[in-house]
Amino acid sequence: MNEKIIKEIMRNLNLMLCTICMFQLVYNWTGEVDETCKVDCACCKDRICGPGITATDCTHGCIDGHRGARCYLRCTHNCTKCPDHEDTCTECYDGYYPGPARDCTSKCLPGCKTCTSGTTCTSCKEGYYNAAGQNDCRNRSCPESCNCDNGQCTSCKDGYYDTSKLCNILCPGNCVTCSSNTDCGSCKDGYYKGYPNDNINLPLLHDCTYTCRDNCVRCPSYDSCLVCKTGLYGQTCEKNCSTGCMSKNCDILTGNCDCLPNFSGKRCDKCKTGKYGHMCEQQCPAGCKGNVCERDSGECTDGCTIVTIIGDKCDVCLTGWYGQYCNMSCSVGCKNQQCEKSNGECSNGCLDNFLGGRCNRCIPGKYGDSCNSQCPVNCDKIGCVIDSGNCFNCNENFDGEKCEKCTVGFYGSLCSERCPSNCLKSVCDRDTGTCSDGCVVNYSGDRCCINNNNCITCLSNTRCKQCKPGYFNDQCDKQCPQNCLKSCHVETGLCNSCKGNFYGDSCNFSCAYTCNVQTTAGGSLCQQTDGKCLYGCVDGFHGLQCSKICSVYCSDTVCNQTTGKCTKGCKTKVKDDHFCPLVSDLSSSEESVNTAAILLGTILAVSVVVNIILVVTLILWKYRKRVNASSKTNGPLYENSGIEMECENSTNHRIVPASNNDTMFKLHDYEAIGRAQVSEHEYGQICPATGFH
Repeated sequence: MNEKIIKEIMRNLNLMLCTICMFQLVYNWTGEVDETCKVDCACCKDRICGPGITATDCTHGCIDGHRGARCYLRCTHNCTKCPDHEDTCTECYDGYYPGPARDCTSKCLPGCKTCTSGTTCTSCKEGYYNAAGQNDCRNRSCPESCNCDNGQCTSCKDGYYDTSKLCNILCPGNCVTCSSNTDCGSCKDGYYKGYPNDNINLPLLHDCTYTCRDNCVRCPSYDSCLVCKTGLYGQTCEKNCSTGCMSKNCDILTGNCDCLPNFSGKRCDKCKTGKYGHMCEQQCPAGCKGNVCERDSGECTDGCTIVTIIGDKCDVCLTGWYGQYCNMSCSVGCKNQQCEKSNGECSNGCLDNFLGGRCNRCIPGKYGDSCNSQCPVNCDKIGCVIDSGNCFNCNENFDGEKCEKCTVGFYGSLCSERCPSNCLKSVCDRDTGTCSDGCVVNYSGDRCCINNNNCITCLSNTRCKQCKPGYFNDQCDKQCPQNCLKSCHVETGLCNSCKGNFYGDSCNFSCAYTCNVQTTAGGSLCQQTDGKCLYGCVDGFHGLQCSKICSVYCSDTVCNQTTGKCTKGCKTKVKDDHFCPLVSDLSSSEESVNTAAILLGTILAVSVVVNIILVVTLILWKYRKRVNASSKTNGPLYENSGIEMECENSTNHRIVPASNNDTMFKLHDYEAIGRAQVSEHEYGQICPATGFH
């Protein structure tokens, strides 16, 4: 067969199949749609649905009364199943069968539960049964008016009597139970049996003919009620339950009940503490002591909480007070100290210098309890806080609670000068402008003026006034001479003082090695300006810089630094040596010693007794005689009296100091030494820094 013909046949078959499918789809979708079925497979059996031609077909079919692929469509009338069409039923609900129209509109017999026709039951309803080959469920196991036991009527249900006739006789209209049409066992609510109005003189009836009182729901007699209408209690329901009772019901005898919120008491006829009003819905005045007030009026029963609150309801404040509890003072700025209780606004206006509704603000520029203090000078025109004087806002470049500080980056009396640019965080002292928190990296000085770490105090923002020890120049970038002690002059670089044994403006000269050393003093041995030895010379030398040698005739080779005179006398008398003293000098000295001794003895004699004076005088006289005899034998003695003696020059050899035993010398010993040291002892000088010349 031609391929083209085959393709045409296949196309026509597909069109036919699509037409059939569309027809069936349209046919299946005719009918009423149940919208609840479109959510969560609600109308599918077991709520199970899955993918299919129509996206979510019900896998196990539809629940009763529904049809279609997704069970969205309802069956009509009483159908439980109608798979092909809404009006064509295959199964019906209990009590119905398909009938000739197959629409389940036909009813079964009254006793049938299910049936196949109008005469044949397949199952009976409860209370019905078939007997003797019957299939119409016509037989009842027990009449509706009977209470049955094993199919036998044993008693009548309420409203019926006469078991012999299967309780088919109704009781009188107001009876609940009865034994005849004149004798009721119990009455319906609102009726009783007995005497009318409990009057024994009137006819007695037992058929529940008489009505209870109007307020009584159930009663055994006219004057005795068992159940009252809602909101009433008492033997004849003559009393009202409290409005505070829950559901408006209360105990018929006592009136007790469960309370609504805000009520208290057994009968709920009182308000809870702090409440008043018909429904206890209002709050007692805040000033009531114990928060207790009358239920009807709200007046405080126990008085007011504090003395500043007055009035029957404790709702009025004493003059000068306001607030819910009258515990806040009216502003001192209120005239007559009167203000409104609710908001504290001054009733009669403000005193001078005060303003505002509460007169609690000062006029601009004033503050204080009486608004008579002047705001800080640097507050802006708005002014300051009334109690503290703190400024609301500051003038330009000022800061602080009272605008007493400069804003960061400024200083000066008017905060108009900028802090040095290299201050850390731009913070500086308001008065001096010095950097308070230090400098940025690599800058130094109190104003951070120099880009190094050598400045202590700045002269300006770019020049240094005082450098760290060892540096000078206005940039502190030059080092002091190495022998300066600590520092040098910031401009010239000249040393302020010298280390160790140096002197001179730049400490470039060494002190003479002949300067005496004072071990406890430290520092230089000579004066910075001229090299003068500060602690004298070593033994054997004298002069400003200890460059001269003491005379060889000086005892112990010791002489005065300035004059060169022998301070311990001479070894022997040399008449032409002007550094040694004359003999008469020694005799005069010796005589003064003796005179002092006599004077001392005289003073002691006066203070003691005459005999002691004689003894002391005798001792002194003997001592003097012995001294004179010694001087005649050995010649004059020279003592180290401390007198500076004229000597000429010393030799260029160092003199070794004499021992303590050589305090006195005989004249001929001194001369012998003089002859031994011949004319080669010439006087010379010693260079301060380099030694002998």
